[in-house]
Amino acid sequence: MNVVSQRLLGEVSWGVKMRVFAGAGLSILDMATDISVVVTYWDSELHRIGLSLLAMILLSIVFQLTISVIQNMKKPSVMGSEVLIVLTGLKPAFDAFRVASGRDVEGYKTVSHLTELNACKGAEMFAESIPGCVVRHTLTSLSTTPLTPTNSRRFSATLCSKVETSQRWRW
Repeated sequence: MNVVSQRLLGEVSWGVKMRVFAGAGLSILDMATDISVVVTYWDSELHRIGLSLLAMILLSIVFQLTISVIQNMKKPSVMGSEVLIVLTGLKPAFDAFRVASGRDVEGYKTVSHLTELNACKGAEMFAESIPGCVVRHTLTSLSTTPLTPTNSRRFSATLCSKVETSQRWRW
């Protein structure tokens, strides 16, 4: 039954749109939770860990900016708006809209919208998701404090966020 529903969602246009927009929404929430975690670590006197997570987020943004600049380098006016989209964290939503709408790729674009979306997701996984998960898991594993409900929720949120990211990559 699961296989049938997955195949149906993959073939029906509204199923693809639903998956793309759900993934975009989760990506935006992921950015918000990442910033929240950095602030939490900073407030907890774990400055090095907070800065390392912030560096991972910034590296992900740099990779996404590079992809957007390469994609739009033939049209500087569009490149400026794409840079703003990346810096505000709305790139996943805009990419999802472009893929779901099925619009033709403009002549100045280097690759298709789906390829751009996948490249940005890959950059996010490489620069932010995987290293961030390793750092948070290591911190949780090495912690000498007992497991509290707050720590448990934090670890669960991290794990769910990373599993969600890996599931989006498969489509």
